[in-house]
Amino acid sequence: MFEDGQFRKDILDNLFDGVYCVNRDRIITYWSESTAQLTGFSAQEVVGRSCHENRVMYVDNWGHNLCEAGMCPAMKTMHDGILREITVSYHHKDGHLVPAQARILPLHDKKGRITGVVEIFQDATPVLREREKAKELEDLALNDPLTRVANRNCGEARLEAKLNEFRRYGWPFGILFCDVDKFKQVNDTYGHDVGDLVLKAVAKTLSGNLRASDIVCRWGGDEFLVILPNIDLQTLSQIAEKVLRIIEKSRVTIGSGDNQRIVKVTSSIGGTVARLDDTVESLLKRADELMYRSKRAGANQAAV
Repeated sequence: MFEDGQFRKDILDNLFDGVYCVNRDRIITYWSESTAQLTGFSAQEVVGRSCHENRVMYVDNWGHNLCEAGMCPAMKTMHDGILREITVSYHHKDGHLVPAQARILPLHDKKGRITGVVEIFQDATPVLREREKAKELEDLALNDPLTRVANRNCGEARLEAKLNEFRRYGWPFGILFCDVDKFKQVNDTYGHDVGDLVLKAVAKTLSGNLRASDIVCRWGGDEFLVILPNIDLQTLSQIAEKVLRIIEKSRVTIGSGDNQRIVKVTSSIGGTVARLDDTVESLLKRADELMYRSKRAGANQAAV
């Protein structure tokens, strides 16, 4: 398929990427040493065989065999001469699937006719692992490690975004500031481990009983912030009462047998809707003042 000067086997065999060639009859004509290392199949096992009979065969993200009629990217490139870049998985000789990034390029003779394709691919596992690590780091940066809800940094960013949307599009939103009642007493009486259980229970209760569009954040210590899009003051007041009741129903059980105890949980809540002249600071200050009004009124109350 290749003439001298067009193809240098010694170079291709030493690339990190896998390289193999297929002619117009879909017969594999070249299988580099790097391809053998990446797939586990030697050149002797595949060269001269049809690519659609090749045990390496590509599958897409839904598990469809791309070597089937009408789906083969190599055949498509042979037909239209277009370079293709695809994300696939291939079958390793050991039996497992390996994620890969592949490029398929047409090969031409001296008259410009397409004589086959060359496929260049690389194991995408290291790239995917790096993405997973980056996602983990992003989660650590945006989520509270104890309660697994959004953290304060994330909450501040979301508040700023919601304010910008409100000013630009008129999309209303409100916030609830929730403070766990007598949390210091819980820590002093039962220890910080039990205090952590209380915080987790409150976070789980909030996350599981609000709308999918609502954002729950741990603001710090025993305080939680809830951002509620598309809401008016009346609805916000109703949701604040709902939150009071569901948190009040939360229970943390400690010990066992005769030593088992139930730690009851309540909260004080302050809520407000955003105003056009609000900043993040003014919005939070108003909700915070209302929350402390609830505490002064005897706790386990909401002020909106």
